[in-house]
Amino acid sequence: MNSCVGAVKNLQFEDFANHNAFELLAKYRTSHLVFNDDIQGTASVLLAGLVASLKLLGGSLADHTFLFLGAREAGTGIAELIALEISTKTSIPVEEARKKIWLVDSKGLIVSSRKGSLQHLKNKVFVSVIAATVFFQVVIV
Repeated sequence: MNSCVGAVKNLQFEDFANHNAFELLAKYRTSHLVFNDDIQGTASVLLAGLVASLKLLGGSLADHTFLFLGAREAGTGIAELIALEISTKTSIPVEEARKKIWLVDSKGLIVSSRKGSLQHLKNKVFVSVIAATVFFQVVIV
């Protein structure tokens, strides 16, 4: 990818070893127009669907809690875009908006106690141990 970057100003990419996708977006964000279909494309389509449905049903994204089964590039991209939209619409910090989002990966619910063992893309969006406790109480009951 580095060999072609100097020649172009617009980069659209996918399937460049997905675990590198967030790093590539961050690396070229200030110098190029970058777009990753797995992260940003899927997230924007899903967010558009949520916003459209709320126009029919009423309410706002902030009224809901979102649970993702899968926490790879697409799932975390969607989660982050939802958090950004909630933050923008309610003027709350994005960190606070992320508390409305729960992610489950192959090892279970992503909680702050797992932060040291998570991939970089999962470190940004995680819930507190308190939320995990509440989640499991709700499921068990």
